[in-house]
Amino acid sequence: MREIDALEFWQAQGSAYFCELSTFGALPETVVLELLQAGRVLALDAGEHLYEVGERSDAFYIVLTGQMKSYMPRSDGGWTLARCHDPGDDMGFVPMIALLARPAFAVAVEDAVVLEITSGHFLDLQQQKPDAFGLMLLNLVRGTARAFINMASTLAEQDYELHHSYQKRH
Repeated sequence: MREIDALEFWQAQGSAYFCELSTFGALPETVVLELLQAGRVLALDAGEHLYEVGERSDAFYIVLTGQMKSYMPRSDGGWTLARCHDPGDDMGFVPMIALLARPAFAVAVEDAVVLEITSGHFLDLQQQKPDAFGLMLLNLVRGTARAFINMASTLAEQDYELHHSYQKRH
């Protein structure tokens, strides 16, 4: 994992690219650029871990390019895919807000670039640009809501398959 220059990345992608990312939806370009420059833009190689289970959640991340996946530990020592993160998705926002240690590890599925936003930077946005903060918070909550709905749908499907399989046996 290495930090890359935010302005160079901004210029390489073009400002319109960032407006299409769900977490930045409806934010002014100037605010998005300020977020990139205030945070850390990190490049990860495929297979590289961004964070590990149990680490402090004092920041969250926005996937800018590539794909990331989060895996949670199981009681048998294995790992379960918790979520796939595509460009525009957040990672680690919920545990940061909940003041909990990271419950999962995040790994790059392919080469990826993410933006790290610390809780301090997030607070600065709230204090200095409350309208932009409100929009970003709405976008983050919307993404969280979609993830919850996807998880509930997955659980419902697994429950159906479990009961359907059980009924065939008995």
